[in-house]
Amino acid sequence: MFKKISVMLVLLVIWSGFSWSGAKTNLNPISIYDEDNLLELSIEDAGKYHGDICPCLVVGFRAIQLAISQLWGNEIPRREDFKIISALPGQGAQDAFEFITRVKTRKDFELNLPDGTSIADLSLKNWAFTFIRKSNEKQVNIWLKNNAFPEGPEKFFELRKKTEFNESAILKNKEKFKLAKQEFKKRLIKLPLSKLFGVKKGKSNEKN
Repeated sequence: MFKKISVMLVLLVIWSGFSWSGAKTNLNPISIYDEDNLLELSIEDAGKYHGDICPCLVVGFRAIQLAISQLWGNEIPRREDFKIISALPGQGAQDAFEFITRVKTRKDFELNLPDGTSIADLSLKNWAFTFIRKSNEKQVNIWLKNNAFPEGPEKFFELRKKTEFNESAILKNKEKFKLAKQEFKKRLIKLPLSKLFGVKKGKSNEKN
């Protein structure tokens, strides 16, 4: 009996170690000013706000990192200087944007879905964002590249629709999508920003 308990404890410790290491992303935190307060916000902090470090949250977090590098360079941005237009209805990305920049609180966030898409019927077009630096009206368009998706975006979204929004989905497909989502998240975390996103800079037509 003692031997069984010891083995179980060892397995529990090993499993806990794997779980903990899986939760660490090694992504750099985002530095941002909230009025006169300098904040250092990690993706783990954003995950606590959202409830999980899901793929949509990772995309939102990394898109902000890229936008800052494009619009602010070596400057540290201020929360109130952000406006974000998103084509992705996922709550994870929206929570990343809100937690880091507070755009939804300030009503500087806009959700603009491409025609023919919805929360249940996503396409690659949804994974696109426009970040506007309000103080100088410069903007950057950022979109997720095909190679972020295991086996390509079409198969990923088809499998998602079959499993996430189908009460009669078979277990085999559910397991397959679970693995695909894990690989998707892994790529979102590990790939360099230049390989993960496409980028186009421009000038906003808005007068802020």
